[in-house]
Amino acid sequence: MTRSSPVSRIQRAGERFLTEVEGITTRHAFSFGQHYDPSNIGFGRLLAHNEESLLSGRGFDDHPHRDTEIVTWVLSGSLLHEDSTGESGIVYPGLVQRLSAGSGVVHAERNDAYRVDRASPRVPVRFVQSWIRPDAPGGAPSYAQRDIEPAALATDWVPAASGSERDAAVSIGAATSTLWITRLAAGATRVLPEAAYVHLFVASGEILVEGVGVLGEGDTLRVVGPAALRVTGRQPSELLAWGMG
Repeated sequence: MTRSSPVSRIQRAGERFLTEVEGITTRHAFSFGQHYDPSNIGFGRLLAHNEESLLSGRGFDDHPHRDTEIVTWVLSGSLLHEDSTGESGIVYPGLVQRLSAGSGVVHAERNDAYRVDRASPRVPVRFVQSWIRPDAPGGAPSYAQRDIEPAALATDWVPAASGSERDAAVSIGAATSTLWITRLAAGATRVLPEAAYVHLFVASGEILVEGVGVLGEGDTLRVVGPAALRVTGRQPSELLAWGMG
């Protein structure tokens, strides 16, 4: 049997939906809130993929979620999380956070970590938040966060959040989904994780994807069908790739 070729689609940074309110800028990869495109409603098990920028003192006050695996990765600055289960934490670059909403949870995310840590600088925070559809609805909400070694990120793809990778930093309730993260030096290469659906996001820098072309900061690549595509850093870059079944 001949293996079929993967199908890929580039979404440029400027093609994402944009939401701006005072002190908050959000760029959405998919339909979200008031933004609706019937041809762009999620990808694989990925329900939302938002790049958020919050000025100091700004953020999202208490709001509810349910039946969603929420994974947050901070690119710069720090983010204070507080939720209705009593969990709280400061999320900063190099630490991955997971909130399993389960049957229902209320949480707040604000750029005011200085309220609990006076050493936290009052600077903008930029982070990426992904929502994944869980395998089963309901269940008790749960929270986890864990640091990832910078040296590991500079060496290979690291499973930051996963429902199947045993060495993942945090687990999620979606068996066939894994968030892989890596940092590429200029000229360094990686092979894109293989999965039925892959969503690659260039968090910073610029890369060349074999057979696809050049992607810059904020660009995404969606690949349907396993494809061991080679990725080369054209400048120092940080990459996030969801691999999903």
